[in-house]
Amino acid sequence: MASGWLVNAGHGCPWRASQSARPEKGKEQEVDGQKKLRAVIIGGGWAGFGAAHSLAKAGMEVTLLDAAPSPGGLSTGFRTAKGRPVEAGIKGFWWQYHNIFSLVKELDIVWPFTNWTSSSFYSSSGIQVEAPVFNELPRLPTPLGSFIYTSPYFRSLSLLDRLSAFPLVKALVEYDVDDNAYTSYDLMTARQLFREGGISRQLYCDFLEPFLLVTLFAPPEHLSAAAALGTLYYYALGHQQDFDVCWCKGPVAELIFMPWIQAIERLGGRILGGKYVQDVVLCSDSNRVTSVSAVNEHGDTELYEADVVVFAVGVKALQKIVASSSALAARHEFSSTTNIGTVDVMAIRLWLDSLIQLKNPSNVLSGIGPGIGGTLFDLNTLQSLQRKWEVSWRLIYIMQIHLCLCQIRWLLRRS
Repeated sequence: MASGWLVNAGHGCPWRASQSARPEKGKEQEVDGQKKLRAVIIGGGWAGFGAAHSLAKAGMEVTLLDAAPSPGGLSTGFRTAKGRPVEAGIKGFWWQYHNIFSLVKELDIVWPFTNWTSSSFYSSSGIQVEAPVFNELPRLPTPLGSFIYTSPYFRSLSLLDRLSAFPLVKALVEYDVDDNAYTSYDLMTARQLFREGGISRQLYCDFLEPFLLVTLFAPPEHLSAAAALGTLYYYALGHQQDFDVCWCKGPVAELIFMPWIQAIERLGGRILGGKYVQDVVLCSDSNRVTSVSAVNEHGDTELYEADVVVFAVGVKALQKIVASSSALAARHEFSSTTNIGTVDVMAIRLWLDSLIQLKNPSNVLSGIGPGIGGTLFDLNTLQSLQRKWEVSWRLIYIMQIHLCLCQIRWLLRRS
């Protein structure tokens, strides 16, 4: 998940830097006789491209810097020597992602998304529940729709187990009613909330824990109750159709990012890869940002003039930048990011020599081991760019890889 910060705004100040490099000059652009404000976006991907596109449309001179040769964040990708597409991960596009659906229409590109799909939740004993396509069903008050329409799809989770979730309704109603309420839930873990709320062990192990592992990438004992409740509300309980999801028919980098980058460049924006941001340069008089320092692929330092800087990078990337920047380390909102923990995620894509039929193309896995969750996708169904005998998988990994591979073998035997 990307994070964004507007560092500062200011121009017309003398610049100072420890490097001997001079700021790189963009083309002089003026609007109504005034020079355009210059924005530097640090980080590609959805957040970076979104900021670059919005600021370019607002009339600013935009430069996006990213360490990767081909910016794209977690949705970046490449093709193998045999032309097979590879992505760092598979992104779902949920019913409430209206901004992305509107963007695709604005770009006037061929609709890149599949139809809404059903999903399966697997435990070590097989499929536990399936999620139907809710927007195709009569709408009922929240959360009755989700409860009633999934009832026929539960395989082993009893009605009593499912009813044990109802005490969470009170927490969902009150957890963010004001700052004090939110703080009280933020101070307890999600696991503590579920235990005190009387959630059954079966519901916890077969649904709630894997759901949080694949949405927030951490087990309930590492998540605040407030974060867990917010996720449950956003993806499942806010509106009946909120759990509906579709997928990109091919690589996001090719079907969405490429035309998006072209639209930004038509507006005068620059998308530059292979730029490792090291520091921001501040005006010696006003302490306002004037440029961004980056090292290119050849090890040379470059400065990019800026009136506005937007950070659109993940936690680890931001921590590295703050560690190399005395200017950012001196600001509390940046230095405090060093305390944020991260979770390791591994994406595995396999091409098999025979076709494996799964009940649904998108699946959530649990039972791999303590604190481990996974997702598995049949890209043969979701992505038309795959040849008919190719099946691809993505697993969320927090332990040794052979444990995940054992889980794959187990699942193939059960299919």
